[in-house]
Amino acid sequence: MKKFTLLLVLFFPFVIVNAQNVLRYNFNNVLTETGGTGPALTTLGNAGIFVLDTLNEISGKTKTVYRFEKNSGFQFNNTNAGNFIGETYTIELYFVFDNLSSWKRVVDWKNRTTDKGAYVYNGQLNFYNYVYSGEAPVVAGEYTYYVITRDGASKALKIYTDAKVEVEFNDLDNEGLLSADNLLNFFQDDLMVPNEASSGAVAMLNFYNYSLDSNTIKQKYIDLQSYVFGTGENNPETLGVYPNPAKDYINVNLNKIGTAGKTILTISSITGTEVYSNTFTGTENAVIRLSSINLPEGIYVVKAKTIEGCYFRKIVIQK
Repeated sequence: MKKFTLLLVLFFPFVIVNAQNVLRYNFNNVLTETGGTGPALTTLGNAGIFVLDTLNEISGKTKTVYRFEKNSGFQFNNTNAGNFIGETYTIELYFVFDNLSSWKRVVDWKNRTTDKGAYVYNGQLNFYNYVYSGEAPVVAGEYTYYVITRDGASKALKIYTDAKVEVEFNDLDNEGLLSADNLLNFFQDDLMVPNEASSGAVAMLNFYNYSLDSNTIKQKYIDLQSYVFGTGENNPETLGVYPNPAKDYINVNLNKIGTAGKTILTISSITGTEVYSNTFTGTENAVIRLSSINLPEGIYVVKAKTIEGCYFRKIVIQK
């Protein structure tokens, strides 16, 4: 058996010298790569289905996601991708598990021939059998921003959830590298210890052929809605909030959302607890004094509700 959990989003390296590239999968009714340069994902186990799901964690809007059964998932063929994934990479994932009891497989680098790899264990992150996280940042039924990075020079492998490093170790045994099969599997368990899998859904998967640093991952998490939904679908850039990161105050440019009526501005913690609410009129520049709210450092969601709709923006408060 294993020891604990892991959850993250991975990014993969490419063999083109000095070229930084990204392969993106948004699961909008297809398993193909959005740019047309990467291979389509292939199903593992029973084929999943595309369904509309409400993403409460980032916007409350609906998006088409790929829902998979227990011990099913999908596979990335690195050979067909021109060996896009090398010794240095990032995997970026936004997904949900329905059940978190015991070990639940997230990523398998060795085509089901070993029990080692990335798991979630009772909500914790685990790279079996090397390291596990101390907290339990993953919740059943809630989407998680999960990122895995590996640096080929130092062999440092890190797993983030919601932009925080939860697992970190030196991958001296190259367990985070693909085996000779050159296949990367998601959500389907290995053949060594069965039934360590969960049903769930995935809304976004990106591969990078370089290792993202922590600051970049934090910024991507702040702007996660724009990456998950894509340009033009309630893009958080529509809601102008600055400065970000913020300390004492934030300005919210209501002119960018184009409303002349009342706007209800709220600030909530990343877990959904509302910590501020006020009503503004017209297209004024709304100023929120954070010092008067006395919020601790962390990531928050600014929401603007108008008769036209709702707009969201993640912000970071640093003191």
